Amino acid sequence: MTYIWNRMDRVPKESMPKVVQDAFREWTKEQYKNFDKLTEEGKNKINFNVSKQMGQMEYNLKQLGYK
Repeated sequence: MTYIWNRMDRVPKESMPKVVQDAFREWTKEQYKNFDKLTEEGKNKINFNVSKQMGQMEYNLKQLGYK
């Protein structure tokens, strides 16, 4: 799956970085829905995926000069 924070070159410059950060925040909320009902393995997978995507977003923002 391709996320907006991995395709920042397609986001209008005047919307950066707010639109990307907002999209990530909304995506993270969606990932953590029903988190308390998951097994430990499921929780670990979600946490790993969110951490990995956050790292990619931060890296891409830095590469474009936003941090």
